[in-house]
Amino acid sequence: MASNAPVIDPNQTIYVRNLNEKINKIELKRSLYCLFSAYGKVISIVASKTHRDRGQAFIAFSDIVAATAALRGLQGFNFYSAPMVCSNSLC
Repeated sequence: MASNAPVIDPNQTIYVRNLNEKINKIELKRSLYCLFSAYGKVISIVASKTHRDRGQAFIAFSDIVAATAALRGLQGFNFYSAPMVCSNSLC
């Protein structure tokens, strides 16, 4: 069965969803930094706690190689009792 999902080329930013919404923003960003920085230099982390955007974050790396390694290495990782869903960002 063919998927209608768009194909997104690898880039320096990873979109992460299915994050535990009960974790406060500061703790969430700190924990994401510790986890993702093991794969390369993290440039920025954007995690919003607005109703529409909670449970998701964008992690920007200094290079595509690090971002791709993190995406592959952390896909499904159990983060605060929820498996992370990672993909290449559209942005």
